Amino acid sequence: MYFIENHIVKRRLIILFGLLFCFQHFLFSQSSNITLTFSQGHLGEVTSLDISKDASLVISAGKDKKIKVWDIEQERLLRTINAHEIEITDIALSYDKRYIVSSGTDHKVKVWETKTGRLLSELNQLSEAPIEVKFHKELVVFIDYQGNVFHWNWQSEGHELDGWTSDMTGGISCFITRPKSSSWVAFGKYNGEVEIWNTIQKKLKASQKLHDDWVADLIYLHDRKIIVSGGYDGNLRVWNQQTNAVSKPIRLPDNKAVRSITYSHSVDRLIVTSHGNHAYYYQIKDGELALVSKFEDREIITNAFNRKGELAVIAYNNGEIALWEIKGSKLKAAWKPILDKAMGFSASLTSGAIAVSSESGNVRLWESGSRGDLKKWKAHHQTMSSIFFNWRGELITTSIDSTIKIWDHKNNYKLHASKKFDYPITIAQLHPVDSLALLVNNGGDLIVQNLRQLDKTFKVFSSFNAINALTISFDGTKVALCLSDRTVVILDIQDNFKLLKKIRVNDWMLNSLAFSLDGQSLVIGGKNKLLLYSLAESEIMQEIKVEHPVKDVAFTFDGKNILVAEDGGDLRLYSVDLKNEIFNYPQSNGDIIELFDFPGKQVFVTLSNDFAVGIWDLESPYKYGAVLSDGDVGWVVEHYSGLFDASEANMNNLYYVVDNETIDLGQLQGMYWEPGLGTKLFNGQPLREVPLLNTVSLYPEANLYTKNDKLHIEVFDRGGGIGKVSVLVNNKEVLDDVSQYKLGIDVNHLNLNILKQKQQTIKYVVPMDTLSYLFQSGEALNNITVKVENQQGTLSGRGLTIKHKSKNTQKEIPSFYGIVIGVSDYRGNTLDLKYAASDAEKIASSIQESAEELFGEHRVKVDLFSTNAEDPLYQPSKQNIKRSFDSLQNVANPSDVLFVFLAGHGMAVQEQNGDEDFYYLTKDMMTADLKDTSIRDSYTIAGKEWLDWMKKIPITRQVFIMDACNAGKFAETIIAMRNVDDESVRLRALERVRSRSGMYLLAGSAADKVSYESTMYGQGLLTYALLDYVKRGNLRKGEFLDVQMMFGNAVDEVPRLAERFGASQQPEMRVPEGGDSFDIGRVTDDLKNNINISTALARVTSSDFEEDSTWMDHEGLSKAIDEKLLRLSEGLNSGYNYFTFSPFSKGADVYQVKGRYTVENDSLSLTMKIVEGTSEKYHKKYQSSDKQSLIEECINDIIAFFKDL
Repeated sequence: MYFIENHIVKRRLIILFGLLFCFQHFLFSQSSNITLTFSQGHLGEVTSLDISKDASLVISAGKDKKIKVWDIEQERLLRTINAHEIEITDIALSYDKRYIVSSGTDHKVKVWETKTGRLLSELNQLSEAPIEVKFHKELVVFIDYQGNVFHWNWQSEGHELDGWTSDMTGGISCFITRPKSSSWVAFGKYNGEVEIWNTIQKKLKASQKLHDDWVADLIYLHDRKIIVSGGYDGNLRVWNQQTNAVSKPIRLPDNKAVRSITYSHSVDRLIVTSHGNHAYYYQIKDGELALVSKFEDREIITNAFNRKGELAVIAYNNGEIALWEIKGSKLKAAWKPILDKAMGFSASLTSGAIAVSSESGNVRLWESGSRGDLKKWKAHHQTMSSIFFNWRGELITTSIDSTIKIWDHKNNYKLHASKKFDYPITIAQLHPVDSLALLVNNGGDLIVQNLRQLDKTFKVFSSFNAINALTISFDGTKVALCLSDRTVVILDIQDNFKLLKKIRVNDWMLNSLAFSLDGQSLVIGGKNKLLLYSLAESEIMQEIKVEHPVKDVAFTFDGKNILVAEDGGDLRLYSVDLKNEIFNYPQSNGDIIELFDFPGKQVFVTLSNDFAVGIWDLESPYKYGAVLSDGDVGWVVEHYSGLFDASEANMNNLYYVVDNETIDLGQLQGMYWEPGLGTKLFNGQPLREVPLLNTVSLYPEANLYTKNDKLHIEVFDRGGGIGKVSVLVNNKEVLDDVSQYKLGIDVNHLNLNILKQKQQTIKYVVPMDTLSYLFQSGEALNNITVKVENQQGTLSGRGLTIKHKSKNTQKEIPSFYGIVIGVSDYRGNTLDLKYAASDAEKIASSIQESAEELFGEHRVKVDLFSTNAEDPLYQPSKQNIKRSFDSLQNVANPSDVLFVFLAGHGMAVQEQNGDEDFYYLTKDMMTADLKDTSIRDSYTIAGKEWLDWMKKIPITRQVFIMDACNAGKFAETIIAMRNVDDESVRLRALERVRSRSGMYLLAGSAADKVSYESTMYGQGLLTYALLDYVKRGNLRKGEFLDVQMMFGNAVDEVPRLAERFGASQQPEMRVPEGGDSFDIGRVTDDLKNNINISTALARVTSSDFEEDSTWMDHEGLSKAIDEKLLRLSEGLNSGYNYFTFSPFSKGADVYQVKGRYTVENDSLSLTMKIVEGTSEKYHKKYQSSDKQSLIEECINDIIAFFKDL
């Protein structure tokens, strides 16, 4: 039973995605009116588009069988509808945009509610698949593949369906109607004819033979009384309805069939697309068509226009959707597709990672504890066929490029070993003997591969038929194979793979199979059937029909059920004897490619081809949670309660959708953002209790204006009640609650519509004097922003802003104020730190010197509070620090800059009532016990206090850096108690400070239990990164210290510094909404020379390789070398780190790899140098016909050079 236990232990990493440790009675509600989402296009090609008449909504359908609804004004995805089981052939919006109709090759027509995505009505089991569908008044009209036209009264109880073709005509390829006519219809036919009928009288009004092949599309131009037709013969024709004249055929420039014809009133042009994926402008003059120009050079698949033709929505052949303003050809919005497809999934407790393979050959990998983007690298040149971890944490991948590769997790997943076969590897699985894997090639061979010695490979079974699926019994004694001739063979691994059973299955194709835990049963999934085979009885015990081909099957670990994933996303749970369907999971979406049960918990996990991971309940037909990907390297973890976390870069892409309204993430982030959610779930930690997010009370609507030197705010309830109203000036909160300025009003005197008069309305009048202290003087326009909350305080508006000019027209000259604090010596010695005080002193000196170069010496004031200070007034006590902040209230002005730096200890605290904050410990603290409120109030500074102090200072350009982490001796007593909950409390508290103060904020976020004061660098890691940037970084224009550039460098560099001694630290960077970065200093060479920091490791900047004659890098050597240097620099084991790769570093102690090369007769000759400044340190020549081997040789020499340095 070794394997069973080991297998279960390894698979428990899925607990990371289990999302199940708390509130198990709550699940994702199917009636929820709110969805967390991001704007992600289709997986693959877009097949159909439509745009609402008022140009507010776009709908798209793709080969991924989904419909997506897009909001044009906000340029966001509203919802995704999993519409059909096979490809969608057409979609259309109703005139009032309330409904969507879709048709598919699954022989179905469906009507959906636009604002909810709910299925309202469905026609199924049509004899032929519909290919085109439209709304015509209250009816749905569609054509099938045989050219028959039907009209469907979808709102009637009997779903009345009538055919036009039986009474009028057949062989129809396309049709159009006129919006204001209930009887006029024009048919394009397979034989090239165009006919006009009166549908009420069933009378043919006119006909013309216009094409020699199918009529592909028609358009009627009412003003000109003409029909323009396009055919599969590649021609365009104009048919004048008044004179019955027909124009000469106009052939498309690419000689391809016409795909679509649309008309833009705004430019009076036809846009014609072809099956050559081109689009052309045509004008109509004197009844003839004339080519004007090509619409765009990119290949276009389909398009649609709004009613007046001002806007066009275009789908390109790569799946991208773009919205164009036709007049002036202005691009208004673009939505990127998912360019890759998931193929498989694996997890490892040893390395703490989740890995997903892809069709493109890329691996995407998430590491436990990381809030950064997924690691992504090109593992194979073709589609990957398998991915799995062994117990040591090594990652093994195979591909149809005929290779197997082993990746070393201890060295940042650097390639450890690989082997090239003579044939593509189509399937691979790890055997319970962890050093072995079973491989299948495209020739029908089963191979045993030794993973410790890749040269040891044994063919153990061969078949003339392809092997479609493989499964190994849990005890490792048997293997079962699905063959393409619809047989299943079971082999005895212990007896040299002797044939045990051969099962003939009466189905078209077999796709999946799985052993039960005891190895005595085998479930087999095919195209049309699902079967249960008993090895003991040697017979099929149960057989059931399935609606769609089975993609994957699995037995649950408790042995009670069988899980089945079908093509099209259908997900079902059966009894273990297959006699009863227990659950059909209606929330399933996407094509599920893999599923597995989760041992020890009543959940199971699925992976879809769009990289989405679903977590499902075994005891109800509901969903626990999800892990979603943006198709590249961004991710989001969503808990059924509403809690979520996301990669840092992906946070800006997330938002909520309620009906057809989007809600910015920040409007609910305070309540439901749970930093480190994945890690907490992985460790089994309890989660915060929050109100279940299955419905949202909308925030009020607001209106504001200025009059008589007062700010007037009108707030209208939209059903969620009226809560707190706050006012910000230039992104800095001035009033957190304006209730004191509330007026009693008569709503009938307001300019309100009837609906608003029936709702609660409150008006506030705020004197401008209460805001003016933050107004920038001169000609600058100040932003006054009002934010409103619902009554529960769970949702706030994104903010309504007006511009206001100060009465003071004289422009102020800015000054610089700095408050720098460092605490190393606390009361007693329990909390003492080694470098915090000296960190603060170095920062104060460097920042003051650079600020004086930019602002002028007489306009710079920096207060340094350090435990090394001799003057007691500059010791870092709470009273001294507050006095410094208070002193700025009367001397500062809004154009000034405030710089705050903290080094020392910080503690996150969550009270029993749920309130939470982050506390900075001043020098008078003796222990980290903050339970005593009197001690906490006297000797710590809470986030709310920082916010209150800074709110009173009339400065809007603020920089706040907090290098306050648990370290030194403090780690010995506190870090064991400090868990990730503290970290999430801290991050949420910092986010509140940032959003309400308008400051640039950088916090040295600690992610594990390691001291972050390193003797390797002689100071705190965040401080080191900041000083290193000033000394050697990529400054703006080479000399100016830009806040956002400095912060960005720290976010990138600190994790690399921490990895040198096996730690993990990821700073958190926050910037004001809509805020522009600014300079806080000018860096001179003297300042750089005055900064003394440990170099620790050699620093390598981006490489520079050129072809000798052109001075261009045609072979891409610079990029290839840099990628490998970065991978080596980020190795997790310090034994692999002989240098730091910093691509933008400049100045002293920075090395660069340079080279010149020539290419002749496919042979590459290279001279490589390693230089420091202008001094050459290394020189070598290379020649090879294999570029990759030459690069590897260069890398090995670079490593050797820095190792010996």
